[in-house]
Parts: sequence; C-alpha cells; structure tokens
Amino acid sequence: MGFELINPVGLEKPVGYAHVAKITGGTIVHVAGQAPFDERGQVVGKDDFVAQFRQVVRNLKTAIEAAGGRPDQYAALTIYITNLEAYWNNTKILGSAYREVFGKYFPAITLVEVKRLYNPDCLIEVSGIAVID
Repeated sequence: MGFELINPVGLEKPVGYAHVAKITGGTIVHVAGQAPFDERGQVVGKDDFVAQFRQVVRNLKTAIEAAGGRPDQYAALTIYITNLEAYWNNTKILGSAYREVFGKYFPAITLVEVKRLYNPDCLIEVSGIAVID
C-alpha cells in the first residue's frame, strides 16, 4: 500500500476514521467532490440524507475504480454536509451504507457542516485523495 494510516498515542481514539494518512509511494489520485448525482446528472434522494449518502459512496467507488483503484486506497476523505443533525440522527444506517462500499476500512476523514452546496438539492458532498500502487 502506498500509504500508512496512523493513530498516534496522545490523540483521542478514532471511531470511523484515522488521524493520519502518511503517503509513502504510489500514484496520488485526487477525486473531486462527489455529490448525490446519478449518471444522468439527477439528484438522488432529494431531502433524504441517507439516500444521498448511499449515492455519494457509490460515486466514490465508481470514481476510484475509473482511475484503476479500489475504495480501500482512499487515504483521506473530506465530507461536506448541510445538516449535522441529519448525520448524527442516522449514524447506524450511514455506517452500514459506508461499509457496503468500504468495508471496515476508515481513512483519515474530516466532516464539515456547510451552509449550502453547489446544488441546493444536495445535502452531502465528499472529496477524496487516494494512493494507487
């Protein structure tokens, strides 16, 4: 693997993410923010945070596979959401949807609540950095 995930002593124990992704080799791939669009450009799950999350993780899988990689080669993900309450109220089902694509693999992840995304019907967008060996 072209990177190492590190959880240093002295930092809180991470749940569902790693603190550090140290890139050591391979090809670095930047994946643009993936919003809940299907292949026709239509928003999936308008007003449904869980449906949008499912679509986004599928889009992340499609994007990395197009570059010759796999979901477990993402070193870092940045998650932008418009409603933190929707995230906290659905953590179990979101975790299940995440594991459908990523398994029990958790890269360095940052979660940010934002006022609005590019398309006002989108509740979530996720960008990533992957390392393909």
